[in-house]
Amino acid sequence: MDPVIITSDDIVEAVRRAPNWKFPGLDGLHHYWLMGFVVCHAVLARQFQEALGQKSLSSLFTTGITHLVPKDRDSTDPSKYRPITCLPTIYKTLTSILSARIARHLSSNQVMSRAQSGCRGIGRGTKEPLLIDAVIGKVIKRNRRNLSGAWIDYKKAFDSVPHTWLKRVLELYKVECTVRDFLGQCMGQWSTILCHLGQRMMAAENHIRIRRGIFQGDCLSPI
Repeated sequence: MDPVIITSDDIVEAVRRAPNWKFPGLDGLHHYWLMGFVVCHAVLARQFQEALGQKSLSSLFTTGITHLVPKDRDSTDPSKYRPITCLPTIYKTLTSILSARIARHLSSNQVMSRAQSGCRGIGRGTKEPLLIDAVIGKVIKRNRRNLSGAWIDYKKAFDSVPHTWLKRVLELYKVECTVRDFLGQCMGQWSTILCHLGQRMMAAENHIRIRRGIFQGDCLSPI
């Protein structure tokens, strides 16, 4: 993978792809303001490049806020809550840029199979397989044929992937070493603060370390 040089154009493109008013993390910054203050883009690009060179990032940007949303009225059962983690906008902007560069590297070297329809750019995700299934079903019904099918339900990767394997995958696919080391350092700092009904359940300094799994809201997570 070619070395990553972050420019103002990268900032503009990353912010353009992001929703304007998505709930922010600890930095409290909405993408709308980041898009509007164009004078900050050059400075932000330089700081991102420095962070890559130093292979580190402040813990402020690697800490999320996990809101526990109850699925029903039974609020005593932890499994009845849907955790939604909000990450800092600055961190998501940086990982969006890195995700685009890694995706370009994977595409140009044909690392990802063409049959992989989910979690890749310029694709329709699950819509394409659903359309294929629909067409097959109509053909089978029209021709009065039998059909046997099977679906495999994988364990949720967001909750179970060990960080050691993520680092190994980055190495196997020859992601640029500076990016690889930077992401490895960030993984070691991933943490979150639990929040219930708008109230934080712990102080900011007592956040929970993420030792397995990945942040679902991170732009890098799908890839």
